Amino acid sequence: MRLPLYYNWHCLWRQKLNNLLTFVVVATVVFVLSVLLSFAAGIRASLAATGLSRNVLVLKPGATAESTSLILLDEAVRLVQCPGIARDATGSPMISLELCVQTTIPRRAGDKSSANVAIRGVDEIGLAVHSEVHLIDGRMFKPGALEIITGKAACERYADLKIGSETLLGRSGNREFRVVGIFEAGGGALENELWVPRTILEDVYGRRFVSSAVLQLQQPNLADEAIRYIKSPAVQLEAKREPDYYADLSTRVQEMVLLASILVGVMAFGAVFAVANTMYAAVDSRQREIAMLRTIGFERSAIVLSFLIESFLLCAVACATGLVASMFVNRPRQDFLSDVTWTALAYQSKFTLQTLFSALGLSLFVGVVGGAAPAIRAARTKIIEALRKA
Repeated sequence: MRLPLYYNWHCLWRQKLNNLLTFVVVATVVFVLSVLLSFAAGIRASLAATGLSRNVLVLKPGATAESTSLILLDEAVRLVQCPGIARDATGSPMISLELCVQTTIPRRAGDKSSANVAIRGVDEIGLAVHSEVHLIDGRMFKPGALEIITGKAACERYADLKIGSETLLGRSGNREFRVVGIFEAGGGALENELWVPRTILEDVYGRRFVSSAVLQLQQPNLADEAIRYIKSPAVQLEAKREPDYYADLSTRVQEMVLLASILVGVMAFGAVFAVANTMYAAVDSRQREIAMLRTIGFERSAIVLSFLIESFLLCAVACATGLVASMFVNRPRQDFLSDVTWTALAYQSKFTLQTLFSALGLSLFVGVVGGAAPAIRAARTKIIEALRKA
């Protein structure tokens, strides 16, 4: 015979203070876990949406990102002979030479802080090579003009990036650029950037090199051959598939998530003790009641199961509260400073099934482990002694 569920629910309201404190501890652990996993899922989704399978990104050997890469123009010329490279209608190779620098731009009104934003200098062929990039408002910049097109995410997050606005760029921050267009890139990392004519960017920042080159191939399956050629003594540069490059940028985020997960694990360990303390208090205060239940026919297994259910109910309610609270904290659009590129990456926190199941699993673990010892103690209550003390 098993104790009814409403009995466990009714018992939770007896020790309100102890249960409330335990509720807060478990809800806080779930809240932190949910925010952490939603953050990681948002970053991964943003980077996973960046890059085309038939594009190869070329960097200087030893560079960890475009921001630390320096390719001289005479080195970039060697890429023209790359096997499998696609060509446009005029027969020119589909190679986009790109210069990446950073600038500091204030965030929108209400947030007085600034962000380190990437500026990408591209030529007209850049839009053809990055075919996922599409203008959604305004027009393309004119070659040789002090004009900008801005990514959708950057426009939403930072000040003075609406069409017609002007912003100061350059080594001395004294060159005035006008925003003429807004583009989207399938929600990928490129939407965090400002794009300007490459030759103009070279002039205002005094750079006489490029940071990277993006090659478009005829077919994605030609990437391995192209990468071997680029790494060979004939070229001596580093190359990766474009999606692989952006996937590698998320590895540091994974390391952060791992370290934060250890912290969550320590918090969960503390939550186990909080649940155990609460359930031990419940057992001590209900000795007579437990003895009466045993007297009228409830077996030890029913008592153990009843206290485990009671422990899990407490954790389940706390889990639901923590999950709901995390959804309110996760704003629609946030940004994260990458310690690889040293530029801000806008992302949108994503509440996934993995987050839900992880939170439920953590709550189940805390509830069962924390409630197991008190439940066994309750089942071992000596009936006659408990009734005498009462």
